[in-house]
Amino acid sequence: MLEHAIQSLPEGLGRQVTEILGQRLFDQQSAAFTDAKAIATNNNNLSYARTDGLGEMRGSIPAGAYHYWGNRLGYECWGDKQFMDEYLRDNPEARVKTHGDKIQVGYDGDGFIHHRPGRKVKVYR
Repeated sequence: MLEHAIQSLPEGLGRQVTEILGQRLFDQQSAAFTDAKAIATNNNNLSYARTDGLGEMRGSIPAGAYHYWGNRLGYECWGDKQFMDEYLRDNPEARVKTHGDKIQVGYDGDGFIHHRPGRKVKVYR
């Protein structure tokens, strides 16, 4: 539709419109890339904790990307686990560091709990 509208313009004006639209698209992509890098720098300096009722923060999505994919696929795509996994895989700068707020004492991760010095008890689940 847009292509047909541009082709219906006089030759010189159509070329100018095409150049302006191409430059605008390039500027938008450049701004989105710059925003993503700024968010990544900020995310790497912070660590986020899990919030009761909300869960773990997995990523920080730039507004431009949020609305681009929302308009393209529908905003419910952000609630889809597979889409989010793929988005964070393809855009690692959107990932954030998270840490737990619960402390676990006496468990080495080998399936044993230290009962007293020199003695371990196997934990079965």
